[in-house]
Amino acid sequence: MRRRTLLATGIAGLATVAVGRPAFAGPANRQLTVALVPLDDRPVNTYAAQMTAASAGAQVQMPPRELLGRFFTPGDGAGIARWLGTTDGVDGYVISVSMLAYGGLIASRTAAPTLSAAMANLAAIRNLRSTRPNAVIEVHDTIQRLAITSTGTELDQYRDLLVSWAKLYDQVVNLGQEELRAQLDAVRVRIPDQVVEDYLAARARNHQVNRLMIEWVADGTISHLVLSEDDTAPVGLARAERVELEALVAQLGVGDRVEIFPGADEVNALLVARVIASGTAPTYRVEYAGVSGEGWTAQLEGIPFAENIRRHVTSVGGRVVSGDADIVLAVNTPSTAPGQRAADLDAFVGRIGTLLAAGTRVIVVDPLIVNKADHDLVARMENHLDLAALLSYSGWNTGGNALGLALSHGTARWAYLRASGSGFGVPALRAPAQAHAEYLLYRFVKDDAWKNVVQVEAYAHARAQGWDPLALTAEQKSYFDSWVTERLVPLTERYFADHFAGHRIELGRRGAKTITATLTHFESARVELPWDRLFEVTLEPRLQLS
Repeated sequence: MRRRTLLATGIAGLATVAVGRPAFAGPANRQLTVALVPLDDRPVNTYAAQMTAASAGAQVQMPPRELLGRFFTPGDGAGIARWLGTTDGVDGYVISVSMLAYGGLIASRTAAPTLSAAMANLAAIRNLRSTRPNAVIEVHDTIQRLAITSTGTELDQYRDLLVSWAKLYDQVVNLGQEELRAQLDAVRVRIPDQVVEDYLAARARNHQVNRLMIEWVADGTISHLVLSEDDTAPVGLARAERVELEALVAQLGVGDRVEIFPGADEVNALLVARVIASGTAPTYRVEYAGVSGEGWTAQLEGIPFAENIRRHVTSVGGRVVSGDADIVLAVNTPSTAPGQRAADLDAFVGRIGTLLAAGTRVIVVDPLIVNKADHDLVARMENHLDLAALLSYSGWNTGGNALGLALSHGTARWAYLRASGSGFGVPALRAPAQAHAEYLLYRFVKDDAWKNVVQVEAYAHARAQGWDPLALTAEQKSYFDSWVTERLVPLTERYFADHFAGHRIELGRRGAKTITATLTHFESARVELPWDRLFEVTLEPRLQLS
């Protein structure tokens, strides 16, 4: 097998400039605004960030929709670079390198975008620092996942083989496990040379840009950087790349401004929350449903979940503590034995109820099952908790995704409530509370009811007609837009009626007094498939407060 250098050298020698310092912008005469270049146009990267901000009385500005691309159509990185140059009067920037450099997450996994084009687009970050020397510039990039994107073409037949090869290559070549050499060679001969070459070319280009972003932190261009590992594993080319990036972080002495952790789609919202909550330094105590996160690693991740929590918390500007804390992270982990599960969940939900009754702020993180909520947990929460009293909840996709989405929403909302006694009249508190309730409702319906019920039925319905649920035609997509809407809108309305209607929602504080309003009406919900597949759904509920 022909060997090739997988890890490229970064680009150095860039001029040093000043780093912008975040300053918490609580309630004031104007709305805090974050300029966001999202990872792609899916709701998890746009709506989640917008609602995280809205629940804290802030707003997100994004490039025009037509610049963001869609599914296999890349975004217009050059156009987005120009848009960044027009932004002004914002409180911070959150910029996805994958979108700016390549046109989005899916485009970043292919070898098509050239390094020179990526560098031309990324110059917009340098230009921002030059023209706005005190700006808060939050940047995130992804360490490429092991799997290529499913395209519905013959390339898909090599998807699993590439993952196996990437893991074996790391084990044999980088970790010296020569006993696996025969397996490595056997897998490699089953994959065409061009497929492997394209795969490695994309990885090498992305790794070079990963390195460059770290160097831009060191020279002051970037205020803070997150490198997220997209669907990783304990071994594989992504692991080898991460190790080299961690060494560069240590070498340049920027460990206080760079985090590397499993995740991807949650980072837009996470960094928006960081801008909103900057200066507040929230503390978090972690309580687990089952085993400790120190000894449990979530599926598609390569580090213990407790360590992933610490890194996500650091990225949002906080720290994990063992005693009294501003917020409790209640994390759903597996039980030591199947027979213990029911008792563990009962105790876990009971503990959350006790914390809420005592006025403790609680974020519920549900990372146990990939791509969906743990329905056994959610059902107990529905029966025994006031869902509207939670700071946030998420069980979406990977463990890191669920963690980051819940953490970002809860932290932004906590920061807003903390500052709500300074400068806002009661009417101004209502819109953030409404947005908070709408986003909570969205999370429970989308992560549990959609993923565990409606999506399962949709997949079965598509396959019964001979359709691929992950590669719908335009006509099939139009059909399922209606099919999903007919089911998900009434389901969301029923969920609101069963678990939110008549509940009090906190608006804010006036001295020692907590001001609340009642959730009264489900007004509407916009539903559609954002891409030509049934994997995710757009769901935007609108509620009314008394």
